[in-house]
This record gives sequence, structure tokens and C-alpha cells, in this order.
Amino acid sequence: MRMRCLIIVLIAAFPFITTAQEKGKVRFNVGLKAGFQAVTYNDPEFDIEGYKFDTNNIQSNKIGYAFSAFARISKNKFYLQTEGAFGITNHSFDFMDEQENIDGNFIPNNTVYDLRTYCIQVPILFGYNIVERGRYGLGIFTGPRTKFVLTSLSQQNFKHFRYEHIEEVLNKRTYYWEVGMGIKISRVFLDITFDAGLNKAASHIISHDDGKIFTSSRRDNILSFSVGFIF
Repeated sequence: MRMRCLIIVLIAAFPFITTAQEKGKVRFNVGLKAGFQAVTYNDPEFDIEGYKFDTNNIQSNKIGYAFSAFARISKNKFYLQTEGAFGITNHSFDFMDEQENIDGNFIPNNTVYDLRTYCIQVPILFGYNIVERGRYGLGIFTGPRTKFVLTSLSQQNFKHFRYEHIEEVLNKRTYYWEVGMGIKISRVFLDITFDAGLNKAASHIISHDDGKIFTSSRRDNILSFSVGFIF
């Protein structure tokens, strides 16, 4: 009789034991995602000898793109994720000419620096799933992101400056701290992330004709929206 009761109890408890084991199981997933990136600047002291970066226009009006493959290890509601991303970032800097003013008013002269960079980005993200109900989920994540800039492919265009053949010497490696939120429906998800720049994007600016060197202290922030699929 006791053995029969024990068997009945074990059979009744089996679904709950299986569920508990499944919740504590380490899961491995891979996925793909693609999205848009918008650049802002958290260090607008960008000055090229009389040309001052217009702090009233600190957000680029151009959009970049990113495509990535990622791997994720999960246990319970926590996960660790890394990825390899290829990105195309577009920047647009509007300047005011401080050497051309009348009665304290700046003369607009459409002085612009356009920059396009190609890069490889590698983050290490720590995430937590706040909500997991059936096919739906809501999570948050944070962690460091390293961007390797392919400087040989960068495209720079300085418009209406007094100097010719200007070049911004870009740093090949820049660092960010990322925070984000993701919404998941079945295997499809939408991520919104913000990357705060931790170091300078360039070492200096040089005018090759005049041999003049200007300092550059700008750092980039990146706001991204992406859609992906997890397998």
C-alpha cells in the first residue's frame, strides 16, 4: 500500500519536477538582427581654429545601419550575450564661424563636416528577463561595447572651411557602455539601446596643406533600434 501511494505521488509530482528542472536548465541560443543607429554627441567642444561646433545642433540628421549575429547563454531569467556586428555610422557636424560675426551675430556659411565610418562592434551584455509569459517577454540588459573602426574605409568631407585637405585622425578603437530594453513576441524581438561613449572618437584633426593640427575631444553617443530573430 505504501509503495502504491509513493508511486502515485511520484507520478502526480512528475510534471512539477520536470518544470523545475527546465527552469533551471542552461539554454544556448543564437540569432540575427538588423537596425538603425542615430548619433548624438556628449562632448560638443569641437573647434577647428575659429570654427566652433554648433551646440544647438548636437544630433546628427543622418542615420546609420547595423547588422549582427549573436549568441546567448541563459539560465532562469538571466542571460549573457555577445555578438559580432557590422555597422555603418553617418555623422554630420554643423559649425559656426566665430571669425565672421557682426554685432555679435554669426553669419551662416553652411560650414559642415560629413563623416561616414565602417566598423565592427563587439558587446558583452548581461540581461534579465523581467516578464516571461508564454510567447511574450520583456527584458533589460547592460554591458560594455567595443567598436573597431575600419579607418581606411572612412569617408570624410569638410565643406566650406578655409583650410584645404583636412583630415580627422580617427581612433581605431572606441569604447561604450550600453543599456537597453527588449520586447519579445515568440522568436521575434525588438531592441532599443543607448551607447554612451567612454573615450574620444579621434586623436586630432590635421590640415595637410598648412601642417596645422587641431585637437578633437568629441565622443559619440549612439541610439539604436533593431529587429531580430532568435533561434
